[in-house]
Amino acid sequence: MKKYILGALLISLLLLSGVAGCPTNTPTPAAKSSGLSVSFSKDAPPLSVNVNQEFPIFVDILNGGGDYIAKGDAKFYLTGSGQSFENVKSSLSNERVLNKESTSPDKLIFASNAKFTFPLQSLLVQTWALTSCYPYGTSSQANICIAASNQSSICSISGEKITSGFNSVAPVQISSLTEEVVGSRLRVSFTISNKLDGQVYLPDTDCDSLLQQKEYTEAAKKDKVGIEVRSPEKDFVCKLQGSTFPYISVDSLEGSAQLGTVICERPLSKEDHVSPFSVIMRYRYVSSITKNLNILP
Repeated sequence: MKKYILGALLISLLLLSGVAGCPTNTPTPAAKSSGLSVSFSKDAPPLSVNVNQEFPIFVDILNGGGDYIAKGDAKFYLTGSGQSFENVKSSLSNERVLNKESTSPDKLIFASNAKFTFPLQSLLVQTWALTSCYPYGTSSQANICIAASNQSSICSISGEKITSGFNSVAPVQISSLTEEVVGSRLRVSFTISNKLDGQVYLPDTDCDSLLQQKEYTEAAKKDKVGIEVRSPEKDFVCKLQGSTFPYISVDSLEGSAQLGTVICERPLSKEDHVSPFSVIMRYRYVSSITKNLNILP
């Protein structure tokens, strides 16, 4: 009887804690996604003003991601002022280095004494739009299985290889990385995803040309990142694009890539082992916010 009770107790403990070595269905913690957080300062501009009343326009910028932005590299464009507003700047840059994962915001002063001078007969709702354009980067690394076949006693080819901490904190991240054996080659597939609400462009995109001159050559760089794949294993090649127009397809470890899936391959290994696999991405990130201003006669 005592043996029966002891056995039942052991089974209950196993059910509660999970059998060692068995796979679990616990999802991988989602990586934090952040870049520049941009917002209009409180009451600057205010909710409403009168014609010819002076008011400030301040913007708070906070780098919540894992990459530095050098002085002057982030561009900010304010639209909506037209010719009826006085003393308003249309564009600014960051005046100092924006450190990664900052806790205190920097302030941009677009106007200290802006005012609307056109005479009105009734309420006018003016929409301000603020667009930010800045360079950013993502570092990603996983451990992959270098094996001679789908069956390995050292590591597993199957399964998702992304783990917690795989991506640095950034707007663009690798959302999936898997392996498979295809014929005599080992294939690694990973997916580049835009995790925030902005737009992604190649790192050499000129913000002024893109957002002010509206040049086609800059717009064609949308949804692409500069990319470098690093591995200590020999003979890895990836299906990428060239870094410059017309972005022809290349087999390389460095170039550019569309958002979406990238495939890398190498010959099967003779010896099974675990190996690091890194992806470095550089890009320009563009995002916008708006705020309404009520102008009273």
